[in-house]
Amino acid sequence: MTDRDAGVAGLGVRELRYLGAILAAAVAAIHLLHPRLGAPRLMMHLQIGTLFDPRPLAFALSAFLMVFGVLLVYHGVWVRQVYLLGIALLVVHLVGYVAWHTVLDHGGFWPHIHAHGHGDAGVVETVWVHLVEDTVAMVSKLLEVALIVVLAGLYRLDPVAGG
Repeated sequence: MTDRDAGVAGLGVRELRYLGAILAAAVAAIHLLHPRLGAPRLMMHLQIGTLFDPRPLAFALSAFLMVFGVLLVYHGVWVRQVYLLGIALLVVHLVGYVAWHTVLDHGGFWPHIHAHGHGDAGVVETVWVHLVEDTVAMVSKLLEVALIVVLAGLYRLDPVAGG
């Protein structure tokens, strides 16, 4: 079977790999370069000597893991496991986003973050309002969902992954 033989929506496995790498790079860039929650804020926290918010560290580590995953797949190392771990990481992103804005009360558990809830709003309404008000978050979540779809397709179809 060649890369062209198996595919999704007219894309061969090779194209899906490229698309996955591009999506992973985009998601990693958003998380790493996010001005309030990425590496710039993490550097500020490190200079001050305290971690006022856990998200900058989580965002930077996540971005590193995504780039590392792309490099592992490129070199044909642990391809199947990388696809699965990538899906798991992206699910953590999505669930974490929902949890942060709902049950975690915007990080009210963290010593330096003031909790603020949303009253009577339900989970879907709360998340929707946050996404609509934050274009970067909306783009990030859409790219993450797209990457989950691509990684699931690659996990199933990529002959290198043994699917």
